[in-house]
Formats: sequence, C-alpha cells, structure tokens
Amino acid sequence: MKKHINLFLLATENLLRHKTKSVVVSLCIIAILLPFITAIAISEGVRLQSLSSVEESADLYLTFDEFGRNAAIPLKHLDEVKEVFGVKKAVPRIIGRCYLQDKLAVIVGIGKEHLPESTSLISGRIFENVNEVVVGNDLAEHFNLNIGDQLSMRGQNRKLFTVVGFFSSASNIWSASTLFMSFGDAGELFGKYGIATDIQLYSVPGHNAEIATELYYIFQGEPYRLQDKDMIELYVKKGFMLKEGIFTALYTVAFALGIPAILVASGFGLSERRKEIGIMKATGWQTLEVLELISFEQLLISLFGATTAILLSIIWMKCFNGAFISQFFIGEINMLPEFVVPARFLPLPCILSFFFAIILTMVGSIYSSWRASTESPVAALK
Repeated sequence: MKKHINLFLLATENLLRHKTKSVVVSLCIIAILLPFITAIAISEGVRLQSLSSVEESADLYLTFDEFGRNAAIPLKHLDEVKEVFGVKKAVPRIIGRCYLQDKLAVIVGIGKEHLPESTSLISGRIFENVNEVVVGNDLAEHFNLNIGDQLSMRGQNRKLFTVVGFFSSASNIWSASTLFMSFGDAGELFGKYGIATDIQLYSVPGHNAEIATELYYIFQGEPYRLQDKDMIELYVKKGFMLKEGIFTALYTVAFALGIPAILVASGFGLSERRKEIGIMKATGWQTLEVLELISFEQLLISLFGATTAILLSIIWMKCFNGAFISQFFIGEINMLPEFVVPARFLPLPCILSFFFAIILTMVGSIYSSWRASTESPVAALK
C-alpha cells in the first residue's frame, strides 16, 4: 500500500512539474466535456418540466383528426361529453399564437376556474370581465407592461385587451410568453366560434376505457381523436429524443476537439518522457510500476478536467442562463434566452464524463508509455 501511495504522490509531482502539458490536456478535456454536461443538464431540466406539466394536466384529450394530425373540435357535443359516466369535468380551451408587436406570444383561452395549478399570480388578479388578460411576467418585463395597460395582437382581430394581472413563469418555460384570457375572448381574437383546440377530460381512475366507448357512439361517423396522458407523455419523450439526436450529431463533429488532447497526451514532451522512463528502468523500476505511475497521472488530470467542466457548466447555467446552447433543446428562442432555462444536473452524466475523460487520456498515453518502458534503458535515453 505504501508503494502505491508513493507512486500517487510522484504522479502529482510530475503533473506540477510539467505544467504546460497538464494545462493543455485539461483545457482540451474541459472543451469537450463542458458542452456535453451542459446540454444534458438542459435536456433533463426541460424534460422534467414537460413531464410535470403532463402529469398535472388532463387524463384524456379530445380533438378532431385532420390529415393524421390534431384539429379543432366543434363544441356541439360538449354537453353530451360532460354527461359521460366517468368524466369528472370537460374543459374546452383554445391555444394559438400571434404577434404582440415583434414578439411571438402564446394565447391560451380557458375558463378562469380551469387555469393550471402551476400558474401563480405575482400581482393583480385573474381575468373576470371581457377583454381582460393575465400576462406572463417575462413578457410583461419585455414590453414594460403595467396593470391597466392595453394591448392588441398584430395580424389578428384588432381587439384591445386590458392587463389585469401578471403570473410567474418560473414554473415552466412555456409560460414565459403566454397570455391567458377567457375562452370567448380567444375565439373572438382568432375569429373562430363554436370550436376549441381540444377538450380536456378529467376522468375517474380506471374509467378511461368506458369513456372511450361512450365517445365512440357520440362521435360516430365523425373524425375525432382521443389521446390519453400516457400517449402525450410518449410524444414528449420522442420529441426530446429527436432533439438529443440532433445535438449528438452536431456534437460528434465537435468531438474533433478530442484529437488535440490525444496528441498532446501522447506526443507533447514525448522525448523527455522517454528519457524519464529510461532512467526509471535503469534504476530498477518495473514496467508495471511505470504504467501505474502514468495511470495515476491520467487519473488525476481526468478528475481535475471533469470536475472543472462540471463546475463551469453549473456557472454557465446559473450565471449565463445556458446562453448559445439552450436553443438546441428549446425551440424558437434566441441565443440569449429571456427566461430562466431549467437545468438538472444528475450524477450519472457527471460520472460518465469522468470516465470519458480518463479513457481519452489513457488512449493517448498508456500505449506510448508502454512502448518506452519495454525498450532497453540505453535506447530510451538516446
């Protein structure tokens, strides 16, 4: 045990003695791992928010089908749907997008009593009268809105809306540019009457199959679609798999940054390292002892590089809000997000980053060191 401790201490001294090589290799490791760790943290943060939103929402979603996609559903059967056994409540809503000046906003038309539980007011009140809206705090800050201000949407029916409240957008990223209004106001805004984007069905547990059967008879001959919470969750997960796949493809190109690390670890100062190994062999060192020393060096430099990359990733998210990388995982945002980007740092990606770093450095050093240690001391000292 004492011999291994001495080798570990000697490896530390070698890294401090060859500062240039240690710094360059560490920087290469950090350059490779930093985007990877940050991207995984953003992906996990957004995924968690998405799944939480799905979990707190309806059990079933009722829409019409058009070309294999969700389409607006008429409300003529709404009263019948509400009477279906097992349905606790049926909530029609309108979700659309339009421009508020030069910024794309999400419009949600829904009954005030059916607002999502995660919607927490910062100031003001919930809309109660016609043409009243509640605005996301980030959107309000962007336009410097105050309670009582009036606004209109570009390219839509020129209705004037009065701001009566602001809600926090910390609960999820999609509420950053959202306006809540009554269902009737949203229909008038888009010029769509008697239809909804979807009808949310909250059901008694275990009655989804019975509800599906009843809806079949209600909508017989009409192109309706019924999707449950598990299906929506599957869509969310597939969407993130697609985003992660795109990032992986781009990151594979960036993996070329690992080449300098390998070259530096294996080639920079190689003649000096060969001489050191030759002296070790001449003074009685065994090949396994030399390789153990080199392994300790790579272990330390990998641990330092991976730990630094994790700390810088946390700083990147907490201080710079995931600038320049968030747009890979969150659609339609700028390189500098205007809302708090969620991030979730899990142990497994951090551990994998360390193993990735140590494999990278080992590839660049162990073979060359083994070649030098198996040569005769005279040849290594030349």
